Amino acid sequence: MARTVLHCLLSAALLLSFTRPAAAQGITGIVVDVSGLAVPGAEVTARTADGRAATSTTGPDGSFRVDDAAAVRVSAPGFAPTDVTDISDGMRIVLRPASFADSVVVTATRGAERLPSAASATVVTAAELSNLAAGSLDDMLRSTPGFSLFRRSSSRVANPTTQGVTLRGVSGSGASRTLVLSDGVPLNDPFGSWVYWNRVPQAAVDRVEVVRGATGDLYGADALGGVVQVLTFSPDRTRARATLEGGSLDTFRGSLFGGYQHQGWAASGAFEATTTEGAYTVAPEARGSIDTRADSDYQSGFVTVGRQAGVWNAWLKGALYSEERGNGTPAQVNDTDWRQVSFTTGGTLAGGVFQAQVAGSTQDYYQTFSAVVADRSSERLTTEQTTDTDFTTLGGQWTRPIGRVTLIAGAEFQRTESTVSELRYSVTNVQTGPFLAGGTERTAALFSRASLPVSDAVTVDVGGRVDWWKSEPTDTALPDKAVTFFSPRASVAWRTGEYSLQGAVYRANRPPTLNELHRGFRVGNVLTNPNPLLDPETLTGVEGGVLRSWSKLSARATAFYNVLDGAISNITLLTTPTQITRERRNSDEIRAGGLELEADARLTSTFSVNGQLVLTSSHFRGSVATPAIEGNQVPQVPAVQGAMGVTWTEPRLATVAAQVRFSGQQYDDDLNQFTLGGYGVVDVQVSRAVTRGFVGFVAVENLFDRDYDTGRTPIRLVGWPRTVRVGLRMAIR
Repeated sequence: MARTVLHCLLSAALLLSFTRPAAAQGITGIVVDVSGLAVPGAEVTARTADGRAATSTTGPDGSFRVDDAAAVRVSAPGFAPTDVTDISDGMRIVLRPASFADSVVVTATRGAERLPSAASATVVTAAELSNLAAGSLDDMLRSTPGFSLFRRSSSRVANPTTQGVTLRGVSGSGASRTLVLSDGVPLNDPFGSWVYWNRVPQAAVDRVEVVRGATGDLYGADALGGVVQVLTFSPDRTRARATLEGGSLDTFRGSLFGGYQHQGWAASGAFEATTTEGAYTVAPEARGSIDTRADSDYQSGFVTVGRQAGVWNAWLKGALYSEERGNGTPAQVNDTDWRQVSFTTGGTLAGGVFQAQVAGSTQDYYQTFSAVVADRSSERLTTEQTTDTDFTTLGGQWTRPIGRVTLIAGAEFQRTESTVSELRYSVTNVQTGPFLAGGTERTAALFSRASLPVSDAVTVDVGGRVDWWKSEPTDTALPDKAVTFFSPRASVAWRTGEYSLQGAVYRANRPPTLNELHRGFRVGNVLTNPNPLLDPETLTGVEGGVLRSWSKLSARATAFYNVLDGAISNITLLTTPTQITRERRNSDEIRAGGLELEADARLTSTFSVNGQLVLTSSHFRGSVATPAIEGNQVPQVPAVQGAMGVTWTEPRLATVAAQVRFSGQQYDDDLNQFTLGGYGVVDVQVSRAVTRGFVGFVAVENLFDRDYDTGRTPIRLVGWPRTVRVGLRMAIR
């Protein structure tokens, strides 16, 4: 079915390419982004030889017309301005995304306005995402500085519970120490803080903002490493986007987004579905007859309706997600059903801008675990788990300029209730249970930040947040956990000419998740037990950076140092020939320091290069509570990692984009016994406009079919193999 639909769309696009209307009189052209899709609403300023200027905007298909021009300048929000002096009728002008030197993000200031901030941030636009050959959002984000998941596996074959985000060397377990949002609502699983990267259909993604460094003063406990926010296209204008693709491993995906606006009312909707046979996760030399491909199927979607009435707006959104996975053997499976409703409103109030949001979700998660014999010829079921979770969040904030100071103040409340029902099976397949665990977690918070421009060049930000956290276990024999903590942050930014300097000091806290407190799990022959006595962990950090911008080159260097006290880690307790037993415990400290280097060069109008390199030293120190790991490297944190991208765009021919991702050696365990070797992967994509609004592409991941480690359980697990995808993208705006 998917092949038939793809064939029909390609045929329609080819037919349309022969039926374009005749051009109007004068000089005409079209403005596109680096992926080849049209850019509507771009400002086109045409200057004549005698200095006269006229400005127009591009239409829904990116087209424009000027009467006369010796030079043209094109600009649009989120893109770098482009000057064209080679004027010809029917010209095709390519806009490149703004460099990181010119990007101002909303996430750093937790608002709808793009206020200046001293935070280290990276913005990845929809055009850039379309040019990446990687087939999932988490793999695409591995090209941003320091981004990694607890394990190297792609979300297409990994168990979702391992998909916690690590930034700046702050790791130790599968829980995410980075907050991941979608339009302000948490994507982190409320029970375990891992992330489902497919919850947001890719056709709906406008941009992704990555803010590095603890931002607990605004975002609270989950933002120890920073914040990743997926922002979807605003439903305030009419547009349609779609991607249909298919390829290796019997992989097919369709992703759709549409929006409509009329007289202040607006609605949008998105849907995505993917099916894949997946890849083998066990290395060839260890693979046995019991091993199968890690297949998966998922569907995600949302519908948004709302109205803009004067200075106020209100939006109601409903979202669904469902997935089924095979985890590499017949007995190991998991599936998820998630439902969410959110309401957002905002407007002007008491001389400032007010924004409020309430959201609620329910989630059903099911997973099985097995024990596999040494030669991997058979397995037996050991555990079945069903986790039901209800989550509610409510928050609001108010932003107002008071003299020269911009003040942000707000409050937030979150409640999570989860129940884990576990069935256990003996070696003779005798079932016992169900055993119940879980609990209720509540967090209430007040936060504020003040931004003061000391001069035209210097801005100082000072903020803080107070959190009241309480966790009540289902098992009344276990103690309640409660704590109050304060998370301050102060930063300064100095901007003058081509240079920008920034520095920040901060403190943030993270209480244990209900998953870490109450749910155990098994990966291979490694059993990890929960710990209901865990205490919160506290991060203290400092960072400083310099950014230099030339006409065609931007470069940034940022140094950081973090100390994570009481770090919650998976600590090895016992090792036998048949089983490794670990438990979540508070180690004494993780000390992580490093340097982030970034560069973005627009060498010619058709050729650009970007790259990033992150050097990190992250080790356990002062380990009185866990002396066996003193001085060891923190698991899943490489000393060196980075990426490089090259893009060549010839408007009348094609766009060729290549990315190289590499990582140094790292460890899979706290004792540093299981080494994951360094690796590098090359991805390539070639795309070409078929007709206005339609782009065909061929993407190759892991071009050289590199075999690389993703885990040791203790058998070697391997990453995503070489795959090829062919597809068609459409954008009508």
